[in-house]
Amino acid sequence: MSALDEAVVLAAGEGRRVRPLTRYQPKPMLRVAGRPILEYPLDALVEVGVEHVVLVVGHGRNRIQNRFENSYRGIDLTYVTQPTQLGSGHALQAADGNVGDEFLVMNGDNVIDETMVRVTADRYAESDVAACLAVVTSDRTGKYGTVDLEDGVVDRIDEGDDGVSSRINAGVYAFNDSVFDALERTAFRGGERPITGAISELDGPVIAATPDGVWFDPSYPWELLRTNERILYAHPTLAGVDERVQESARVHESAVIGENVLVGPDCKVSAGAVIKRGTCLLSSVIVGENTVLEGSIVGPDSRVGANALLRDTIVGGGATVGDGAVSPGRSATLVVDGVEHTDRRLGGIVADRATVGANVTITPGCRVGPRGTVAPGVALRRDVPENAEVVA
Repeated sequence: MSALDEAVVLAAGEGRRVRPLTRYQPKPMLRVAGRPILEYPLDALVEVGVEHVVLVVGHGRNRIQNRFENSYRGIDLTYVTQPTQLGSGHALQAADGNVGDEFLVMNGDNVIDETMVRVTADRYAESDVAACLAVVTSDRTGKYGTVDLEDGVVDRIDEGDDGVSSRINAGVYAFNDSVFDALERTAFRGGERPITGAISELDGPVIAATPDGVWFDPSYPWELLRTNERILYAHPTLAGVDERVQESARVHESAVIGENVLVGPDCKVSAGAVIKRGTCLLSSVIVGENTVLEGSIVGPDSRVGANALLRDTIVGGGATVGDGAVSPGRSATLVVDGVEHTDRRLGGIVADRATVGANVTITPGCRVGPRGTVAPGVALRRDVPENAEVVA
Protein backbone atom coordinates (compact mmCIF):
# COMPACT_ATOMS: atom_id res chain seq x y z
CA MET A 1 0.00 0.00 0.00
CA SER A 2 1.10 3.55 -0.69
CA ALA A 3 2.69 5.54 2.11
CA LEU A 4 0.63 8.58 1.17
CA ASP A 5 -0.95 9.70 4.42
CA GLU A 6 -2.16 13.21 3.54
CA ALA A 7 -4.89 14.41 1.23
CA VAL A 8 -6.58 17.57 0.02
CA VAL A 9 -10.34 17.39 -0.51
CA LEU A 10 -11.88 20.16 -2.59
CA ALA A 11 -15.23 21.14 -1.06
CA ALA A 12 -15.56 24.87 -1.75
CA GLY A 13 -17.99 24.88 -4.64
CA GLU A 14 -21.63 25.87 -4.55
CA GLY A 15 -22.92 23.45 -7.15
CA ARG A 16 -24.74 25.89 -9.45
CA ARG A 17 -26.26 23.08 -11.51
CA VAL A 18 -28.23 21.74 -8.56
CA ARG A 19 -29.69 25.07 -7.45
CA PRO A 20 -31.83 25.86 -5.52
CA LEU A 21 -30.80 22.92 -3.31
CA THR A 22 -27.40 24.56 -2.72
CA ARG A 23 -28.64 28.05 -1.87
CA TYR A 24 -27.61 27.67 1.77
CA GLN A 25 -25.24 24.73 1.67
CA PRO A 26 -22.40 23.51 -0.53
CA LYS A 27 -22.95 20.67 -2.95
CA PRO A 28 -20.70 18.29 -0.94
CA MET A 29 -23.26 18.49 1.88
CA LEU A 30 -26.19 17.37 -0.26
CA ARG A 31 -27.28 13.89 0.76
CA VAL A 32 -27.46 10.76 -1.33
CA ALA A 33 -28.44 7.43 0.22
CA GLY A 34 -28.89 9.27 3.50
CA ARG A 35 -25.38 10.72 3.77
CA PRO A 36 -23.63 13.95 2.78
CA ILE A 37 -21.69 13.37 -0.42
CA LEU A 38 -18.51 14.55 1.31
CA GLU A 39 -18.54 11.54 3.63
CA TYR A 40 -17.92 9.14 0.74
CA PRO A 41 -14.45 10.45 -0.22
CA LEU A 42 -13.58 10.90 3.45
CA ASP A 43 -14.50 7.28 4.14
CA ALA A 44 -12.35 6.18 1.21
CA LEU A 45 -9.40 8.08 2.67
CA VAL A 46 -9.94 6.46 6.07
CA GLU A 47 -9.85 3.02 4.47
CA VAL A 48 -6.51 3.64 2.71
CA GLY A 49 -4.83 4.90 5.88
CA VAL A 50 -4.75 8.66 5.33
CA GLU A 51 -4.14 10.48 8.62
CA HIS A 52 -4.50 14.17 7.72
CA VAL A 53 -6.93 15.86 5.33
CA VAL A 54 -6.97 19.49 4.27
CA LEU A 55 -10.54 20.46 3.45
CA VAL A 56 -10.78 23.40 1.07
CA VAL A 57 -14.07 25.12 1.88
CA GLY A 58 -15.86 28.19 0.59
CA HIS A 59 -19.57 28.42 -0.13
CA GLY A 60 -21.52 27.32 2.94
CA ARG A 61 -18.32 26.42 4.75
CA ASN A 62 -19.97 26.59 8.18
CA ARG A 63 -22.21 23.67 7.21
CA ILE A 64 -19.11 21.53 6.67
CA GLN A 65 -17.14 22.75 9.68
CA ASN A 66 -20.08 22.43 12.07
CA ARG A 67 -20.69 18.83 11.03
CA PHE A 68 -17.13 17.49 10.91
CA GLU A 69 -15.30 19.84 13.32
CA ASN A 70 -11.62 18.82 13.67
CA SER A 71 -11.65 15.13 12.87
CA TYR A 72 -13.50 12.41 11.00
CA ARG A 73 -13.15 8.74 11.96
CA GLY A 74 -9.65 9.35 13.30
CA ILE A 75 -8.47 11.61 10.46
CA ASP A 76 -7.27 15.06 11.52
CA LEU A 77 -8.98 17.81 9.53
CA THR A 78 -7.51 21.20 8.64
CA TYR A 79 -9.71 23.81 6.98
CA VAL A 80 -8.54 26.37 4.46
CA THR A 81 -10.82 28.77 2.62
CA GLN A 82 -11.15 29.53 -1.07
CA PRO A 83 -13.05 32.81 -0.73
CA THR A 84 -13.88 33.07 -4.43
CA GLN A 85 -14.50 29.96 -6.49
CA LEU A 86 -12.08 30.25 -9.40
CA GLY A 87 -11.64 26.63 -10.37
CA SER A 88 -10.23 23.41 -8.96
CA GLY A 89 -6.59 24.44 -9.41
CA HIS A 90 -7.22 27.70 -7.61
CA ALA A 91 -8.85 25.70 -4.81
CA LEU A 92 -5.85 23.40 -4.54
CA GLN A 93 -3.56 26.41 -4.26
CA ALA A 94 -5.35 27.35 -1.05
CA ALA A 95 -3.86 24.21 0.53
CA ASP A 96 -0.26 25.21 -0.24
CA GLY A 97 1.79 25.11 2.95
CA ASN A 98 -0.62 22.73 4.71
CA VAL A 99 0.55 19.45 3.19
CA GLY A 100 3.90 17.73 2.85
CA ASP A 101 5.91 16.56 -0.13
CA GLU A 102 3.39 14.04 -1.50
CA PHE A 103 -0.38 13.87 -1.11
CA LEU A 104 -3.68 12.85 -2.63
CA VAL A 105 -6.23 15.26 -4.06
CA MET A 106 -9.88 14.62 -4.80
CA ASN A 107 -13.22 16.29 -5.33
CA GLY A 108 -15.49 16.50 -2.32
CA ASP A 109 -18.65 16.37 -4.43
CA ASN A 110 -18.08 12.95 -6.03
CA VAL A 111 -19.22 9.64 -4.61
CA ILE A 112 -16.21 7.30 -4.64
CA ASP A 113 -15.07 4.21 -2.81
CA GLU A 114 -11.78 2.97 -1.40
CA THR A 115 -10.75 1.31 -4.66
CA MET A 116 -10.67 4.60 -6.55
CA VAL A 117 -8.19 6.03 -4.05
CA ARG A 118 -6.10 2.95 -3.29
CA VAL A 119 -5.35 2.07 -6.91
CA THR A 120 -4.39 5.66 -7.71
CA ALA A 121 -2.13 5.95 -4.65
CA ASP A 122 -0.44 2.61 -5.31
CA ARG A 123 0.14 3.38 -8.99
CA TYR A 124 1.78 6.66 -8.01
CA ALA A 125 3.92 5.08 -5.27
CA GLU A 126 5.34 2.39 -7.54
CA SER A 127 6.39 4.89 -10.24
CA ASP A 128 8.89 7.74 -10.38
CA VAL A 129 6.48 10.35 -11.70
CA ALA A 130 5.24 13.86 -11.00
CA ALA A 131 1.60 12.83 -10.67
CA CYS A 132 -0.99 10.14 -11.19
CA LEU A 133 -4.66 10.66 -11.99
CA ALA A 134 -7.54 8.22 -11.98
CA VAL A 135 -9.43 7.72 -15.22
CA VAL A 136 -12.69 5.90 -15.85
CA THR A 137 -14.42 4.85 -19.04
CA SER A 138 -17.55 6.78 -19.88
CA ASP A 139 -19.88 7.43 -22.80
CA ARG A 140 -20.41 11.02 -21.56
CA THR A 141 -17.08 12.47 -22.67
CA GLY A 142 -18.77 15.63 -23.93
CA LYS A 143 -19.49 16.58 -20.33
CA TYR A 144 -16.07 15.76 -18.87
CA GLY A 145 -13.55 15.96 -21.68
CA THR A 146 -11.20 13.07 -22.38
CA VAL A 147 -7.80 11.80 -21.27
CA ASP A 148 -5.53 10.50 -24.03
CA LEU A 149 -2.84 8.02 -22.97
CA GLU A 150 0.36 6.76 -24.55
CA ASP A 151 1.69 3.61 -22.84
CA GLY A 152 -0.05 4.61 -19.62
CA VAL A 153 1.35 8.14 -19.65
CA VAL A 154 -1.04 11.07 -19.97
CA ASP A 155 -0.47 12.55 -23.39
CA ARG A 156 -3.30 15.06 -23.50
CA ILE A 157 -6.40 16.17 -21.64
CA ASP A 158 -9.19 17.56 -23.81
CA GLU A 159 -11.62 19.68 -21.83
CA GLY A 160 -14.14 19.81 -24.66
CA ASP A 161 -15.88 17.05 -26.58
CA ASP A 162 -13.38 16.79 -29.40
CA GLY A 163 -11.16 14.11 -27.85
CA VAL A 164 -10.96 10.62 -29.35
CA SER A 165 -10.64 8.72 -26.07
CA SER A 166 -13.48 7.20 -24.01
CA ARG A 167 -11.52 7.78 -20.81
CA ILE A 168 -12.41 10.70 -18.56
CA ASN A 169 -10.78 12.31 -15.56
CA ALA A 170 -12.32 10.96 -12.32
CA GLY A 171 -11.00 13.78 -10.12
CA VAL A 172 -8.70 11.61 -7.94
CA TYR A 173 -5.00 12.54 -8.05
CA ALA A 174 -1.65 11.87 -6.40
CA PHE A 175 0.84 14.74 -6.57
CA ASN A 176 4.13 15.89 -5.18
CA ASP A 177 4.47 19.48 -4.06
CA SER A 178 5.80 20.63 -7.44
CA VAL A 179 2.14 20.93 -8.44
CA PHE A 180 1.94 24.26 -6.62
CA ASP A 181 4.65 25.77 -8.83
CA ALA A 182 2.95 24.27 -11.87
CA LEU A 183 -0.32 25.89 -10.86
CA GLU A 184 1.39 29.27 -10.63
CA ARG A 185 2.34 28.81 -14.28
CA THR A 186 -1.16 27.72 -15.29
CA ALA A 187 -3.32 30.26 -17.06
CA PHE A 188 -6.93 30.97 -16.16
CA ARG A 189 -9.50 29.68 -18.66
CA GLY A 190 -12.92 31.24 -18.68
CA GLY A 191 -12.23 32.82 -15.31
CA GLU A 192 -11.05 29.56 -13.72
CA ARG A 193 -7.74 27.83 -13.08
CA PRO A 194 -8.30 24.06 -13.44
CA ILE A 195 -6.10 21.35 -11.98
CA THR A 196 -5.93 19.72 -15.39
CA GLY A 197 -4.29 22.84 -16.76
CA ALA A 198 -1.29 22.22 -14.53
CA ILE A 199 -0.67 18.73 -15.92
CA SER A 200 1.35 19.97 -18.88
CA GLU A 201 3.25 22.34 -16.60
CA LEU A 202 4.57 19.63 -14.29
CA ASP A 203 8.27 18.74 -14.44
CA GLY A 204 7.97 15.04 -15.03
CA PRO A 205 5.64 12.42 -16.46
CA VAL A 206 2.02 12.09 -15.41
CA ILE A 207 0.56 8.60 -15.46
CA ALA A 208 -2.98 7.26 -15.26
CA ALA A 209 -4.54 4.75 -12.93
CA THR A 210 -7.60 2.81 -14.07
CA PRO A 211 -9.35 1.70 -10.88
CA ASP A 212 -12.49 -0.38 -11.24
CA GLY A 213 -14.22 1.30 -8.31
CA VAL A 214 -17.35 3.25 -7.53
CA TRP A 215 -17.46 6.70 -9.05
CA PHE A 216 -20.51 8.93 -9.38
CA ASP A 217 -20.55 12.62 -10.19
CA PRO A 218 -24.06 13.91 -9.38
CA SER A 219 -23.72 17.29 -11.07
CA TYR A 220 -27.42 17.74 -11.93
CA PRO A 221 -30.60 17.11 -9.93
CA TRP A 222 -31.55 14.02 -11.96
CA GLU A 223 -28.06 12.65 -11.32
CA LEU A 224 -28.54 13.09 -7.57
CA LEU A 225 -31.58 10.84 -7.86
CA ARG A 226 -29.78 8.35 -10.08
CA THR A 227 -26.79 8.19 -7.73
CA ASN A 228 -29.08 7.78 -4.74
CA GLU A 229 -30.83 4.90 -6.47
CA ARG A 230 -27.63 3.22 -7.66
CA ILE A 231 -26.16 3.23 -4.17
CA LEU A 232 -29.32 1.78 -2.65
CA TYR A 233 -29.51 -0.91 -5.33
CA ALA A 234 -25.90 -1.85 -6.02
CA HIS A 235 -23.73 -0.44 -3.22
CA PRO A 236 -25.79 -0.44 -0.02
CA THR A 237 -22.74 -0.87 2.21
CA LEU A 238 -21.56 2.58 1.12
CA ALA A 239 -24.69 4.04 2.70
CA GLY A 240 -23.31 3.01 6.08
CA VAL A 241 -26.53 1.52 7.45
CA ASP A 242 -27.40 -2.07 8.26
CA GLU A 243 -31.18 -1.74 8.12
CA ARG A 244 -33.26 -0.08 5.43
CA VAL A 245 -35.73 1.09 8.08
CA GLN A 246 -34.02 2.65 11.08
CA GLU A 247 -35.03 1.35 14.49
CA SER A 248 -36.46 4.68 15.68
CA ALA A 249 -38.68 5.06 12.59
CA ARG A 250 -42.42 4.43 13.02
CA VAL A 251 -44.03 2.61 10.11
CA HIS A 252 -47.75 1.82 10.22
CA GLU A 253 -48.56 -1.85 9.79
CA SER A 254 -50.57 -1.11 6.65
CA ALA A 255 -47.79 0.95 5.02
CA VAL A 256 -45.68 -0.71 2.31
CA ILE A 257 -41.91 -0.29 2.29
CA GLY A 258 -40.40 -1.55 -0.95
CA GLU A 259 -36.95 -2.89 -1.71
CA ASN A 260 -33.97 -0.56 -2.12
CA VAL A 261 -35.50 2.06 0.14
CA LEU A 262 -34.01 3.90 3.10
CA VAL A 263 -36.20 5.22 5.93
CA GLY A 264 -34.14 7.35 8.30
CA PRO A 265 -34.27 7.77 12.06
CA ASP A 266 -37.40 9.18 13.70
CA CYS A 267 -39.42 9.09 10.48
CA LYS A 268 -43.16 8.44 10.55
CA VAL A 269 -44.81 6.58 7.68
CA SER A 270 -48.59 6.64 8.05
CA ALA A 271 -51.31 4.12 7.23
CA GLY A 272 -51.57 3.06 3.62
CA ALA A 273 -48.45 4.92 2.50
CA VAL A 274 -46.26 3.26 -0.12
CA ILE A 275 -42.51 3.94 -0.25
CA LYS A 276 -41.22 2.54 -3.53
CA ARG A 277 -37.86 1.82 -5.15
CA GLY A 278 -34.94 4.18 -4.81
CA THR A 279 -36.58 6.46 -2.24
CA CYS A 280 -34.63 7.88 0.68
CA LEU A 281 -36.32 9.54 3.66
CA LEU A 282 -33.86 11.45 5.81
CA SER A 283 -34.35 11.96 9.55
CA SER A 284 -37.71 12.97 11.07
CA VAL A 285 -39.69 12.92 7.83
CA ILE A 286 -43.47 12.55 8.15
CA VAL A 287 -45.35 10.82 5.33
CA GLY A 288 -49.15 11.11 5.38
CA GLU A 289 -51.77 8.44 4.86
CA ASN A 290 -52.04 6.78 1.42
CA THR A 291 -49.18 8.82 0.00
CA VAL A 292 -46.94 7.23 -2.65
CA LEU A 293 -43.25 8.10 -2.93
CA GLU A 294 -41.12 6.66 -5.71
CA GLY A 295 -37.50 7.33 -6.67
CA SER A 296 -37.39 10.43 -4.48
CA ILE A 297 -35.25 12.06 -1.78
CA VAL A 298 -37.04 13.78 1.10
CA GLY A 299 -34.91 15.96 3.36
CA PRO A 300 -34.82 16.05 7.16
CA ASP A 301 -37.76 17.44 9.14
CA SER A 302 -39.96 17.62 6.05
CA ARG A 303 -43.62 16.68 5.80
CA VAL A 304 -45.48 15.14 2.89
CA GLY A 305 -49.25 15.19 3.40
CA ALA A 306 -51.87 12.54 2.82
CA ASN A 307 -52.85 11.19 -0.62
CA ALA A 308 -49.85 12.80 -2.31
CA LEU A 309 -47.77 11.37 -5.15
CA LEU A 310 -44.10 12.27 -5.49
CA ARG A 311 -42.09 10.56 -8.19
CA ASP A 312 -38.46 11.39 -9.09
CA THR A 313 -38.74 14.38 -6.77
CA ILE A 314 -36.27 16.07 -4.40
CA VAL A 315 -37.59 17.75 -1.25
CA GLY A 316 -35.19 19.81 0.86
CA GLY A 317 -34.99 20.07 4.62
CA GLY A 318 -37.88 21.49 6.63
CA ALA A 319 -40.19 21.64 3.60
CA THR A 320 -43.92 20.93 3.49
CA VAL A 321 -45.82 19.26 0.65
CA GLY A 322 -49.58 19.38 1.16
CA ASP A 323 -52.33 16.79 0.99
CA GLY A 324 -53.08 15.55 -2.50
CA ALA A 325 -50.06 17.22 -4.11
CA VAL A 326 -48.79 15.53 -7.26
CA SER A 327 -45.30 15.58 -8.74
CA PRO A 328 -45.55 12.97 -11.50
CA GLY A 329 -41.91 13.01 -12.62
CA ARG A 330 -40.77 10.71 -15.42
CA SER A 331 -39.68 13.21 -18.10
CA ALA A 332 -38.65 16.82 -17.52
CA THR A 333 -37.35 19.67 -19.63
CA LEU A 334 -35.47 22.37 -17.79
CA VAL A 335 -32.75 24.96 -18.26
CA VAL A 336 -29.61 24.65 -16.15
CA ASP A 337 -26.82 27.21 -16.47
CA GLY A 338 -28.37 28.49 -19.69
CA VAL A 339 -28.50 25.05 -21.33
CA GLU A 340 -31.77 23.28 -22.04
CA HIS A 341 -31.95 19.65 -20.95
CA THR A 342 -34.77 17.53 -22.30
CA ASP A 343 -36.28 14.17 -21.34
CA ARG A 344 -34.60 13.97 -17.94
CA ARG A 345 -36.01 11.65 -15.31
CA LEU A 346 -37.00 14.29 -12.80
CA GLY A 347 -40.10 15.49 -11.03
CA GLY A 348 -40.15 18.69 -9.02
CA ILE A 349 -37.57 20.22 -6.70
CA VAL A 350 -38.85 21.71 -3.46
CA ALA A 351 -35.99 23.48 -1.69
CA ASP A 352 -35.37 24.00 2.03
CA ARG A 353 -38.33 25.30 4.06
CA ALA A 354 -40.52 25.75 0.99
CA THR A 355 -44.25 25.10 1.19
CA VAL A 356 -46.33 23.44 -1.51
CA GLY A 357 -50.06 23.62 -0.77
CA ALA A 358 -52.73 20.96 -0.99
CA ASN A 359 -53.71 19.60 -4.42
CA VAL A 360 -50.84 21.34 -6.22
CA THR A 361 -49.61 19.68 -9.42
CA ILE A 362 -45.91 20.24 -10.11
CA THR A 363 -44.89 20.08 -13.75
CA PRO A 364 -41.73 17.95 -14.10
CA GLY A 365 -38.61 20.10 -13.81
CA CYS A 366 -40.19 22.94 -11.86
CA ARG A 367 -38.16 24.23 -8.93
CA VAL A 368 -39.51 25.90 -5.79
CA GLY A 369 -36.83 28.02 -4.13
CA PRO A 370 -36.04 28.17 -0.41
CA ARG A 371 -38.99 29.47 1.63
CA GLY A 372 -41.04 29.73 -1.54
CA THR A 373 -44.78 29.16 -1.24
CA VAL A 374 -47.24 27.63 -3.71
CA ALA A 375 -50.90 28.14 -2.81
CA PRO A 376 -53.35 25.22 -2.77
CA GLY A 377 -54.75 24.06 -6.08
CA VAL A 378 -52.08 25.63 -8.31
CA ALA A 379 -50.92 23.83 -11.44
CA LEU A 380 -47.25 24.85 -11.20
CA ARG A 381 -45.62 25.31 -14.60
CA ARG A 382 -42.68 27.59 -13.79
CA ASP A 383 -39.94 27.99 -11.22
CA VAL A 384 -40.66 29.80 -7.96
CA PRO A 385 -37.85 32.11 -6.75
CA GLU A 386 -36.60 32.15 -3.18
CA ASN A 387 -39.15 33.64 -0.74
CA ALA A 388 -41.67 34.16 -3.56
CA GLU A 389 -45.34 33.18 -3.40
CA VAL A 390 -47.51 31.76 -6.16
CA VAL A 391 -51.24 32.16 -5.65
CA ALA A 392 -54.11 30.46 -7.43
